[in-house]
Amino acid sequence: AVVSSDRTLTYGELFRRTNQLARKLRESGAVPNRLIAIVMEKGWEQVLAALGILQAGAAYLPIDPNLPQERLLYLLENGEVEIALTQTGWMDKIAWPSHVRVFTVEDADLQDYEDTPLDVVQGPDDLAYVIFTSGSTGQPKGVMIDHRGAVNTILDINERFGVKPEDKVFALSALNFDLSVYDLFGTLAAGGTIVFPEPEGLRDPSHWSEIMKREGVTIWNSVPALMEMLVDYADGQADLLPKGLRLVLLSGDWIPVSLPDRLRKLIPTVEIISLGGATEASIWSILYPIGEVDPEWTSIPYGKPMKNQRFYVLNELLEPCPTWGPGQLYIGGIGLAKGYWKDEAKTNASFIRHPVTGERLYKTGDIGRYLPDGNIEFWGREDFQVKIQGYRIELGEIEAALSQHDAVRNVVV
Repeated sequence: AVVSSDRTLTYGELFRRTNQLARKLRESGAVPNRLIAIVMEKGWEQVLAALGILQAGAAYLPIDPNLPQERLLYLLENGEVEIALTQTGWMDKIAWPSHVRVFTVEDADLQDYEDTPLDVVQGPDDLAYVIFTSGSTGQPKGVMIDHRGAVNTILDINERFGVKPEDKVFALSALNFDLSVYDLFGTLAAGGTIVFPEPEGLRDPSHWSEIMKREGVTIWNSVPALMEMLVDYADGQADLLPKGLRLVLLSGDWIPVSLPDRLRKLIPTVEIISLGGATEASIWSILYPIGEVDPEWTSIPYGKPMKNQRFYVLNELLEPCPTWGPGQLYIGGIGLAKGYWKDEAKTNASFIRHPVTGERLYKTGDIGRYLPDGNIEFWGREDFQVKIQGYRIELGEIEAALSQHDAVRNVVV
């Protein structure tokens, strides 16, 4: 089920350990729609922690342990966290709030608990996870995703691309980046194997190559910039990539129009998929299988909506735009988030009801247009949000941080 440099877990071992952790968490007060923090570096422990939290009935809040202490404490406080799971090496490195109970997922900490499964206490509409993204006010906002939305996206990908037990997925994305939701739960739902890089090798394509070849990775899922790094590293040397790499999922940022052909020169049979959407819509909502790239294209098409999800190009009156006519992109369907954690005003501003159809929609802030073949073309943002390696950054948050410095009078980013 899980392979990392220092640990391998079979499905049987993962099942038993998850049940033990779930029992410990439920006895400690885990209930539906309460958040339990996962404060961990990349590693096998993240899988056990996320599964254990969900088995216990709660939802998980992923936090990067390398965040500045002030930011980390804000997330714990704002998330009303009373229980946090971490790795042994981080127990003494973080100044944990006194009211937060901190556990590890090591064998010795779980051996006293039964390894049989608990009764399920949550439903499809209960929270699965909350991921905090950059906020324009200077503080991050927590996106609340329920089980129904996440499962819908995962099953669509697995069914559409025939993900099966023989597949091995390279888990490169950070846990607080929603691509990791597929890495973990999409892989396990198919009975496949999650392959972890070492934390110190997260930005080293030579390390990726070594791990991927050794473990026989078949599926890659990342922002385009990381795949571009791998292709640059392997340029002209196909033997640096696993021969069985069959599916590449790219999302979170613009895909260079030259990248698909460069990758196919190394692995001619690989299937390359462009995906898009928003954290507010359960990982992905739209996709485009990248076949032959027209030399005249300036961008890869955004694509068409995924199963049980909808994508619209609407004008200021929320009317459909004609083909070629630019408009605002809205997402509908069962993948939509429940809203923003403890922020009703922001939720009401971003999640609206269509005045005619009554459908609940998420206003993405993106601009695009319909193409004649029914695909949507992505044009960019209507605001000052930018992306860095797939992470959404609100420039207002950067401005708010800089303005706190005593030497700064005014700031524009």
